[in-house]
Amino acid sequence: MTYKLGVFDIDGVLNPAGEPVQKESMKAVEKLEKQHLKISFASGRNPWYITGGLVFSGLLREDTVVIGEAGGHVFFPRQKRSVLYTTYLHDIEKLRELFYDKKVFADEFWEEPKKALFSLLPRKWEIIPQLKEVFQKIIQEEGLNLYVIAHVNAIDAMQNGLSKRVGLEVLGNHFDITLREMIAFGDGMNDLEMLSCVGYPVAVGNAEERIKEIVEERGGYISKRTYGKGVLEAVNYLIENILE
Repeated sequence: MTYKLGVFDIDGVLNPAGEPVQKESMKAVEKLEKQHLKISFASGRNPWYITGGLVFSGLLREDTVVIGEAGGHVFFPRQKRSVLYTTYLHDIEKLRELFYDKKVFADEFWEEPKKALFSLLPRKWEIIPQLKEVFQKIIQEEGLNLYVIAHVNAIDAMQNGLSKRVGLEVLGNHFDITLREMIAFGDGMNDLEMLSCVGYPVAVGNAEERIKEIVEERGGYISKRTYGKGVLEAVNYLIENILE
């Protein structure tokens, strides 16, 4: 198999959540580019936020495509063009309205501006399980076509059918590259569908156990090291053993 594109989750992969991209990650990206792979990034963050981070890290290229909002907002930075997933967008808006009506945990979180999902970043991470319960209760009572993913530092309500795979399909159509011709790097549960559909999945050492299980089942690579060091370890392995 000839691989043509590498796609990276950001927080938890290229860097610990909320920190700058690590130098080992930047070196790993450059190594893949020398192997003639296109590079993309897939994150739960707003794509404008992601693009700013890529500019700051020196990783934004002329043909970079950003998969933001966990696949729900694919952004083409140079053209300032977006492709949105809107199948159950009305349900996202309904959840947001009902959640704020409840006035729970007032001033204890910040809502990250997003178009395709509802995402909260609490000041204290320990309230995330409680926020998840509130989200799920509203979704169940109202029959909304949404599901919830809790992260270490945030919580997302997402439209049914939405995952990073959706964004990868848009990306693949743009570059005329199949999912089987992609390599993906991930760590968390919002990477599950992405790692399940690409040709070669990679999990960094700090990935959740379920993610490592998926990667192992599919014959991918699990780094011993974490974050950027784990990314560089995996890329070195790919160059030596997988890439043609």
